[in-house]
Amino acid sequence: MLQPTVRGTNGYRSYSDNAVKLLLFVKRAQSLGITLKEIKPLLNLTAQGQQPCSHVKQLVRNHLKEVEDKIRELQALRADLRVLLRRKPSPPHANEVCPIIERGTANVAPVI
Repeated sequence: MLQPTVRGTNGYRSYSDNAVKLLLFVKRAQSLGITLKEIKPLLNLTAQGQQPCSHVKQLVRNHLKEVEDKIRELQALRADLRVLLRRKPSPPHANEVCPIIERGTANVAPVI
């Protein structure tokens, strides 16, 4: 995303203010969950003289929905784990490994 630069006599690369601003934008976008694959089209729009803000808002809406879905899943998992911790161990039935888990909550979906 950054144009390569020539190394100075000291071996360091020097970047323009615009390159630094671009890098800061990319890092901030990544910190919000936006991937490089999603960032590239935004930068392409900017290079064409367009502001990508409407595209950014749609990306943010999508990521917010994903985060909210994940929060709901984690809250349900937390509730299930708390229920399991309150359970008293009981003798296992035939072929049970641990009744605390196997007789667990109804919300826990089996992973196969």
